[in-house]
Amino acid sequence: MKNKWLDNPFFRWAGFVGDVFLLHLCWLAGCVPLVTIGASTTAAFAVAGKMAAKQDYRVFHDYAAAFRRDGKLATVTWLGLLAVGVLIAAELFLAPGVGALGGVLLAAGAAAAVLWLCAAGCGFALLGRFAYRRARDVVQDGAKLCVASPAGALLWAAGMGGLPLLAGLAPNVFWYLFPLWLAIGGGAVVVGAAYLLRPAFARLEHNAP
Repeated sequence: MKNKWLDNPFFRWAGFVGDVFLLHLCWLAGCVPLVTIGASTTAAFAVAGKMAAKQDYRVFHDYAAAFRRDGKLATVTWLGLLAVGVLIAAELFLAPGVGALGGVLLAAGAAAAVLWLCAAGCGFALLGRFAYRRARDVVQDGAKLCVASPAGALLWAAGMGGLPLLAGLAPNVFWYLFPLWLAIGGGAVVVGAAYLLRPAFARLEHNAP
């Protein structure tokens, strides 16, 4: 017999927050070796996708299973994205010293950084939900998903890129928010993005052969 106390909205919400916290811990631990950031993010999205789709899930079990299943391709994808990200970062770093063109280069670099973040997040979200064979397809479909579901892509970009931006522009705000982000931020961003991406994913699942 179902316990009425445990089935009330407060306990359901508390359980959901607890799962987001556990998912954040998994994602954060998986990102410590920088080379596995892609694999960890893909695995986190695999769990968050089930949460958004109202499917049964087990945070630790499903995260580990997705990490093993998609880790190789996710790592290859991440290393390719990282190489592009380094070039974008170099452009942003060098732009102020170029003179009159510095502002143009800085704006172009900032736009490229946002697009890079969006495509990376959406690509890993797709890889966590669908089967892929090539890293190029993951990134290309991730870019397409940004257009189909800009809210989810922008939430991911803001959640992952906003804090480093604050570190340079507003250090006091950064140090105020950093402990909260470190406690649950990554998991919250992944789950939030998964919920916003869910309508697009539902269409893809409906059209899948």
